[in-house]
Amino acid sequence: MRPPDVAVAAAHPRRPSGRSLVAAVALLAVVTALGVTTVLPRPTVAGALGLVVVAVCLAALYQTTRSESFTPVSVTFWAFVTVWVGFAPLLQIRDRRVPWPDLPLDQYYVSAQVILLFAVVAYWAGNTRRLPAPRPNTSPRTRVTIEKALTVTVTAAVLAVVCLPMTGGLAVRFISRDDLQRAIAAAGLKSRQDLALLGLLSTFPAAVAAVALVLCLLCWRSRNFAGPKARWILLGTTAVAVLLNVIYNNPLSANRFTAFGVMLAAGLAIVPFERQRWRTLFSLGMLTGLAVLYPLANLFRNARSRGNLRLGLDAYYTWDFDGFQQTVNVVYHARVHGHTWGHHLVSALLFWVPRSWWEGKAIPAGNAVAAGRGYGFQNLALPFWAETYLEFAFVGVVVLFFFYGRLARRLDRALTATPAGLGTALTVTFAAFQIGLLRGPLGAQIPFVGAAFAVLVVGVLALPDPGWRLTRPPPPVDHGSPAAAPTGPEEMAHND
Repeated sequence: MRPPDVAVAAAHPRRPSGRSLVAAVALLAVVTALGVTTVLPRPTVAGALGLVVVAVCLAALYQTTRSESFTPVSVTFWAFVTVWVGFAPLLQIRDRRVPWPDLPLDQYYVSAQVILLFAVVAYWAGNTRRLPAPRPNTSPRTRVTIEKALTVTVTAAVLAVVCLPMTGGLAVRFISRDDLQRAIAAAGLKSRQDLALLGLLSTFPAAVAAVALVLCLLCWRSRNFAGPKARWILLGTTAVAVLLNVIYNNPLSANRFTAFGVMLAAGLAIVPFERQRWRTLFSLGMLTGLAVLYPLANLFRNARSRGNLRLGLDAYYTWDFDGFQQTVNVVYHARVHGHTWGHHLVSALLFWVPRSWWEGKAIPAGNAVAAGRGYGFQNLALPFWAETYLEFAFVGVVVLFFFYGRLARRLDRALTATPAGLGTALTVTFAAFQIGLLRGPLGAQIPFVGAAFAVLVVGVLALPDPGWRLTRPPPPVDHGSPAAAPTGPEEMAHND
């Protein structure tokens, strides 16, 4: 039997609110202004498709921002796509200026835009599908506790003490990324592109430190300490976790996706974003940060990057926004060399296997595509949708991004579970580091992100409860109370 509220809602559908009409008019005005300034001066099919991509992304970003709860995974996805491969290509196509000097590949521009358009539409379709109502986190095994946060933090500290001297020491972490790479090379951790040992001694401790900080901050957010003693222990543990991230994940020596991903994860873990105004500010902040602060992050890289820094619209013609050009290169690469059918993906997932054990292990897909185009510098980005196309063709893009959208929706819904558990920690971590995965290639990003997820799952699920009684037990759930009943039309419709 249909619940009364759902029946009433069906008989009297909700009319568009004045705020929705204002948002629709504002969206139309923004898209029209972009069309007049970027597409109309030099009309092309690729430019028109890019304008459609921007319109879809902005509409989806508004929808997710105005949803009933905070959706950081979806918001970071739409914000990044809007700026990086939505707005930037409109300027590049209009002015015929791409980041990397190259032979013209204009004939593949439309194909590149079609791949992106179908990827975002498939993601939106999967992201808006109705899902079951989230269940209360009643399992002690999946809860985030002070004991687990303490154990992971101590592990990170031990790894730092052991591994820092083997990777150049402490001081080199606060000079520049180039100095760190030279110290690592001098230590003999790079040989014939076999980076498994480097990952174990440098990337893995950095990932453990990031997870330790997320777990500590989630404990503060839940306020689950059992008493004053537990509070002081959590305070000390959090201080150690912060210090370890300052060492390993600072913007001077870590890449910007790792450094700023840790900062974003910390903010998402500690701030609940329950009020709509804060969710709106978060979405606007993501757009502004990606449009303005993202290229400015090269100030931390090295003297050469600081000397080549460009500001304003000129920044959108640099390698910081080469996602569209790399997608074009992937279309060309697939036409010439064919699709790779999962070779790069499997190699990225098995990043921990030494190349001496697996001679056929693929290099990151971005390097392979850049080498195929004859670029001298080959450590380039490769958008996730472009790498998916290279691996599994056009059908693979549609199917994978549909389920990617569903995964993002599940993670966003898990964020509201109380008390904080594995789902909450996974959502915070994925939302923060998703931008690096979207920029790609997976072979370069998965070693850190994959290690963080593995440590997170093991740290929450596999670590036994030592019985220190630092964490306050959650209140019992009364399944007969109104709080346990479905609270919205979507939940009631699912239970019907």
